[in-house]
Amino acid sequence: MPTNVTVAYALAQERYQKAKTREEKIEALEEMIKEAPSHKGGENLRKQLKQRLAKLKRQKIAKAARKSVSIPKEGDAQICIIGMTNSGKSTLLSKLTNAKPKISDIPFTTTKPEIGTWDYGGVKIQIIEIPSTFKPSLMSIAKASDGVILLYRNENEREELEIILKNFRINNPTAGVMIGKNIEKVEREVWEMLGLIRVYCKEPGKKAVKKPLVLKRGSSVKDASKRLHKDFFEYFKFARVWGSSKYPGERVGLEYKLEDKDVLEIHMS
Repeated sequence: MPTNVTVAYALAQERYQKAKTREEKIEALEEMIKEAPSHKGGENLRKQLKQRLAKLKRQKIAKAARKSVSIPKEGDAQICIIGMTNSGKSTLLSKLTNAKPKISDIPFTTTKPEIGTWDYGGVKIQIIEIPSTFKPSLMSIAKASDGVILLYRNENEREELEIILKNFRINNPTAGVMIGKNIEKVEREVWEMLGLIRVYCKEPGKKAVKKPLVLKRGSSVKDASKRLHKDFFEYFKFARVWGSSKYPGERVGLEYKLEDKDVLEIHMS
């Protein structure tokens, strides 16, 4: 029998499983405790979650034994900004995210990676500004990322940056951004580069939750149900979709292909 978990609980559980930091795990666990089912089995689950939360809160963050430029991925995706010195990387980072990097006309002002979080319709994307020294230790961050923003002033600079990526064997998806481009257009192009979609899940008779389920472009209702919780897939009966469907609330099956900003309501047997 299904355990009657809610969509909100399933999304919080997914955030916990993807969490890279202690703080992210604590936040997700607190949400799971809040959304745990109210029946007897749910009380046992809530007790286990509270024990896990207490253990996490007791842990001390270990101090790094040595300096490192490796940056753990946080959120739903990680992107790096790469450009020549004084190309406007810090300005772009400050426009896209909550970061406040030092902005100056002096060359090579940025000497270490600057990090910010971009909230795109509820999707948390970590953006890292890579210094223009192009050191191998720094470029390894870009190589491990989900995508790269190439920031350039002219086509010659763009070609130089593409050569740099080739030399470091960085084959990640890229979005070319010319200085002065409308920030909203930049956001759309970067989102398109990532190849992801946002699906807002809801329960029958309720509003869709604000935090979207983030899936790869081309994902189906089957993919979404498996990601939410095994019960949503194992006891799947049908789903309703608003957005890409022929009409609002169209009844669909597991193979239905979802699109960005769809609203999904799964019914179980």
